[in-house]
Amino acid sequence: MDKAPLYFAYSSDINEKSLVAWCAKNGYDYPMRAKVANAWLPDHELIFNYRERENRGRVSNLRRRYGQAVPGVLFDVKPDGWKAIEAKKLVPRCYRPFDAIVLTEDGREREAVAYRVFADRIAGTFYPPRLDYAAALREGLLAHGLDDRMLTAVAAGREAPWSIDHIFVYGTLMKGFARHHLLEAWAHPMTRREAHAPGVLYDSRKGYPCMVPAKREGQIVQGELYRLRDNRQAFEMLDIVEDFRGYGDARSEFRRAVVRVEAGGESLPAWAYLYNRPTAKLDVIESGDWKNRPFLA
Repeated sequence: MDKAPLYFAYSSDINEKSLVAWCAKNGYDYPMRAKVANAWLPDHELIFNYRERENRGRVSNLRRRYGQAVPGVLFDVKPDGWKAIEAKKLVPRCYRPFDAIVLTEDGREREAVAYRVFADRIAGTFYPPRLDYAAALREGLLAHGLDDRMLTAVAAGREAPWSIDHIFVYGTLMKGFARHHLLEAWAHPMTRREAHAPGVLYDSRKGYPCMVPAKREGQIVQGELYRLRDNRQAFEMLDIVEDFRGYGDARSEFRRAVVRVEAGGESLPAWAYLYNRPTAKLDVIESGDWKNRPFLA
């Protein structure tokens, strides 16, 4: 590996006070060098389905859920910090590491190491978390400005609401354009708002625009924000429309990303489809606005 991996934390490790206390009690130095960014693990959800006997607790785990996203924090880890992380995770007896692609709110994908409970250890039954564990996780989420709705629901044994339930569109899915009817099927029309997000807009020369993450401060793409009725059903259609073939698949023309959107004075994360191919031969739309581009494609 060319560089040290980043760590995606979604459990009580995101609570600095709690992790510092555990390290002091167990003879480890605090493992994190620096926070990189808030991040989201796409197409997964949080679940409590394993009882860890040594700590008399029910620990958080992950399972796949198409259209959902687990909130967490991306950390740069000290060279010897992985020993503390894996000791706390009881690797390999309880958790096992896996390579993950997580999404940061600037529209980028980052490779990271995350942990989930080893499949053979899962009972397949809901185990409510201990109150102090849930409180530490909630405190950590809120300290990083992350939503705790998923935690609140799954800790009570309920299905979690969609953690990111808005979509930012900037091209032919906008109102008045050719593919808007596809979005109308799964978006609440009354939730439409003018919005913008950091990014650079290009003309594909095929009748639609291409957005990529901003390269410098102040680069903005104009578009519309909608709240989705059902992420799974919406993305079953939109992933095909946008030729998104899955995270890590270089064949995708667009990829389903997360961007930080500004709309009506509110700032929130939203899904957006960003271009996944080279832009060197494409023309930049300097205004960042497909509706008001200099000429019609």
